[in-house]
Amino acid sequence: MSSIFLTLAIVITAYLAISGLYQLVLALASKAKGKPMCKFDGMPRKFLVLVPSYKEDAVITHSTKKNMALRYLYPKSKFDYVVISDGLKPETNAVLRNMGAKVHEVQFDKSTKVKSLKSAMTAYDGDYDGVVLLDADNTANVNYLFRSSHYLSCGHKVVQGIRRAANEQTSIALMDGLSESANTEMLCKGANRLGFSSKLSGSSMVFDYQIFKDLIYKLEAIGGFDKELELALTKLGIYIHYAEDLVVYDEKVASAGSFAKQRGRWLQAQYTFFFKSIGSAITRLFRGQFDYFHKVMQLALPPRVLTPFGLAFFSALGFIVGSPLLGFIGLAGLVATVGSYFLVLPFMALMKNSTRILSSLPRLVFSTFKALSLMNKSRKTFIHTKHEFAHK
Repeated sequence: MSSIFLTLAIVITAYLAISGLYQLVLALASKAKGKPMCKFDGMPRKFLVLVPSYKEDAVITHSTKKNMALRYLYPKSKFDYVVISDGLKPETNAVLRNMGAKVHEVQFDKSTKVKSLKSAMTAYDGDYDGVVLLDADNTANVNYLFRSSHYLSCGHKVVQGIRRAANEQTSIALMDGLSESANTEMLCKGANRLGFSSKLSGSSMVFDYQIFKDLIYKLEAIGGFDKELELALTKLGIYIHYAEDLVVYDEKVASAGSFAKQRGRWLQAQYTFFFKSIGSAITRLFRGQFDYFHKVMQLALPPRVLTPFGLAFFSALGFIVGSPLLGFIGLAGLVATVGSYFLVLPFMALMKNSTRILSSLPRLVFSTFKALSLMNKSRKTFIHTKHEFAHK
């Protein structure tokens, strides 16, 4: 093996290994006990609940029917549930209104979530205390708004809740759910335990109304608006709190094709914002803005599906070609990466579904490579991932 190729292999392996060690640190931190909540002052806050929906008639009808049950538990005068209707059928809009939801109809040449949210915030400019963002397929726990009020009463300005899997019909959906569960434990809970902001997940998010109103008009993302938003928040020194008792049920992608589209959109946003922000992150690090620097560096993480396979490959290659350095770096990174997942994922669930998990890995790896090929398209056009099971 040439020295140039070996050096390149060591650099790539070190990058993957550092990612694995970082995950392990977060996984260990997630096991630490969090600070107790303050006592709820008992005052229900007024919420604007925004639910963008792009051409998902069956899904939005299903979720709205379930979510409108909130009005029987939470004071009706204390929340407006607004479906942002982008491409929904007129009869769907009528059904939603009959359910008690408000419908804000929008139409754009090129639709994006940011455009929909800006339009809705302009239309619903009122005396709200907080904004709740849900996806079209999300169904919220019945105590969601009461818990949101509690967090606002404790002084939290931005709160990321948990998104639990609503479906496991396919092995891809199962793996998507496990992946999100692991990421939530590490990048939300683990980060918080270390004193850093949680990541934002795109939905199950609660904001102080004025903060969200001030920021949403500054966003321009075609995809990955949650990445743009978390960077904007941490740049301003606003801490993102993770709340594992703020629960919504979220549909996971059920096919390899949908997985590739979704990950392509996410990876494009991740790396685009990393390269746009790395300069300011380094500058602000010297000003003491560690939270913002940490948030930007998270965007440099490699695709997590590929990391263990890459580490296993380079570790084996190192020992085969007689490079102990390459072999041991890869092995250390592999142990750290796999260990982090075993720390944060339920062992019994892994054992119970081991056959499905192993059978899905080749398709996930292939889909991740396909996602990389879709990144350029995602930069110019929002790639919509159609939901398949939430309405059934």
